[in-house]
Amino acid sequence: MLNKMYAMNRESFNELTKKTDLAFLPVSPMEAHGPHLPLSSDVITACQMAEDTARKLQDEGIESLIATPITYCLADVASCFSGTTTIRAETLTAIVEDVCTSLARQGFKKIMLISGHAEGPSIDAIVQGAANVQAKYPDFRFHFSDFFVKGLPLAYHVCRGEHPEWDMHAGEIETSQIMYVHPEWVDMDALKDLPPNHAGEHFFEKWDQGCDNFIDLGAPNTYFGDPAISTAETGRKIFDIVADFIVKEAKDNLL
Repeated sequence: MLNKMYAMNRESFNELTKKTDLAFLPVSPMEAHGPHLPLSSDVITACQMAEDTARKLQDEGIESLIATPITYCLADVASCFSGTTTIRAETLTAIVEDVCTSLARQGFKKIMLISGHAEGPSIDAIVQGAANVQAKYPDFRFHFSDFFVKGLPLAYHVCRGEHPEWDMHAGEIETSQIMYVHPEWVDMDALKDLPPNHAGEHFFEKWDQGCDNFIDLGAPNTYFGDPAISTAETGRKIFDIVADFIVKEAKDNLL
């Protein structure tokens, strides 16, 4: 059984502190994901990656805590779409710092931060929050998972789309993942009529030119890629491959 913080009582939490000092902390926003996916998509994927990674480590005899997720982040790029809830960078930094400080005080001094949201300023704010804790507790260690840049490409071969490398947001990758975890939250009627959007090819070029929202970046319907070809099986395979990557990150940086 996985050690999910929100399902534990005081005594089970205390017993776990005697077995491990490793915790996974998902940090993601409520953000628009096309017309077909839930606002919580980034939270769902981050939590599932944490759970899959914790399960693989548990199979090797390594216990860990899955901390209750932080469900708000800086999400300015999608703030032009309804439902997106963004917070200031300094607020996000403070939340991460306070949560990690509390976990560290209770014995969890190795934290793997996992975000399903790749917006640069949000990542910077999360990392800064954990770094602030490290300044207070020299034996505190953290790692922000780099699965976006280094882990997801390992799963491109299981995608059916022509250009998974341009699948930036709410495309085949994320849609498949949500279809696997929460198929009932995918609007299949909206999904089936979505045409491919390969504007992600020029995403970083436009970002460097100063475009700072999904509309100007080429996603007027809040998605890049080809979500209509998504399958739950593709989502399962992606999660498995990414979890293997995060296991290696944990072993290389925290264990």
